[in-house]
Amino acid sequence: MTTSSPGVLADRIATAFRPGPYQLPDGRVLDRYFDPYQLTADPVLLRETADALAELLPPDTQVVAGPALAGISLVTALSLRTGLPAAYVRATPKTHGTWRQIEGADLDGRRVVLVDDTARSGTSLLRSARLLRMAGARVSTTVCVLDRDAGAADLLAAHRMTLAALLTDQGGAS
Repeated sequence: MTTSSPGVLADRIATAFRPGPYQLPDGRVLDRYFDPYQLTADPVLLRETADALAELLPPDTQVVAGPALAGISLVTALSLRTGLPAAYVRATPKTHGTWRQIEGADLDGRRVVLVDDTARSGTSLLRSARLLRMAGARVSTTVCVLDRDAGAADLLAAHRMTLAALLTDQGGAS
């Protein structure tokens, strides 16, 4: 298995950008969109990304968790790469079967790192972290592929969490 150098990996990840305009749920518009499915659909790039994300994990990480939908592929790849158990967070509880909002590994008292494709304002990461904390997880770190540099690090810091990203993009919102 070969792993790209950081610059080469960044160039490969950049192929997942799509030209905008792209409207966010809050109504703001991005001039380009990061499409995580372009990254996760390429098994070599996904493996290389998981290798790079693994280097961002604190040594005391016990579980990796991610929100549906984009975070699932990344968390699964990272779990395979590190041997750490995985957990998955739904936006809303399942309406049948288990009725759960969080699936996967036991979280109670464990150090959990939240993993996602992008961080923009940080509100969706914070929402997932709160759910994980309510389930007993100790969440103090979030890692992502792309930080859109739109306030996520500050919001998370206000809630005793750090954000680590493989890439930072400082010009997407208009």
